Amino acid sequence: MSSEPLISHTKSSTSDTENVTPLLCRLFGYPLHASSASNALQVSLNRHQSGLNTHVVTLNPEMLMQGDATPELGEALRSADVVIPDGAGVVWALNRYQTDTHYTRAPGIELAEGLLDQCHQHQWPVALIGAAPEVLEQTVSGLQKKFPRLNIVFHHHGFFDSPEHEADVAQQCIKAQPQLVLVALGVPKQELWIRRHYDAFTKPTLLVGVGGSFDVWSGTKKRAPWLFRALQCEWLYRITSEPWRIQRVMKTLPAFAGRVLRTPAHTALEKAREKVREKPQEI
Repeated sequence: MSSEPLISHTKSSTSDTENVTPLLCRLFGYPLHASSASNALQVSLNRHQSGLNTHVVTLNPEMLMQGDATPELGEALRSADVVIPDGAGVVWALNRYQTDTHYTRAPGIELAEGLLDQCHQHQWPVALIGAAPEVLEQTVSGLQKKFPRLNIVFHHHGFFDSPEHEADVAQQCIKAQPQLVLVALGVPKQELWIRRHYDAFTKPTLLVGVGGSFDVWSGTKKRAPWLFRALQCEWLYRITSEPWRIQRVMKTLPAFAGRVLRTPAHTALEKAREKVREKPQEI
């Protein structure tokens, strides 16, 4: 990674960007661009270094099923620049369908922390949007303790009084010119927020939906212990520590598993034959 404090935003030619984000495959029509946590971080940083805005999606089965049921969300997921396999169910499906690439979980919270570390090292400005006001303030405090030189140039809680209020918050965020925006509004709100305001960021910006990560960084909730994570059972820890999640999980996981089991590989999985060609960002 370059040691320069900022990445300049210059107009890129198509040839400069066509190899930036290699597509590995599509699962039920949704793209995947990374096969592991370290790969996810590198792919995201490569695109950012190329002077492009980057919408990162951390795909899990619930999100995928919601995308099928909600056209606007489905389009946001399919058009994202970098999609990584966050959910254990997605990893299971990918490894069931193909053997030439081995997938492991790329947890969104770990990707976000890797990007925050890069921002800390290179003084890239950061914006945080989402969560309750008190949780957000604790998140800011917690992140600045962990990353003392982190430059948080904008933060706002996730409660908007109206569409106009949301638009005003977005404009304030854009004006602050962050290079990393972490959006913790939950699915589908965070992905739709990013999609609505993506083109308004005029400097290369990484925009990542991080779900409940602010709760962890603020100390409000604890992340699953290492053993649960190593066994790819973080979802099990969540539903045992937060029983209210059980109903939501049971609405999606069995349906997703059944879909994987009854759908042949040639229908469910489209392997990439060539790298994705990205259009340069207009200035």
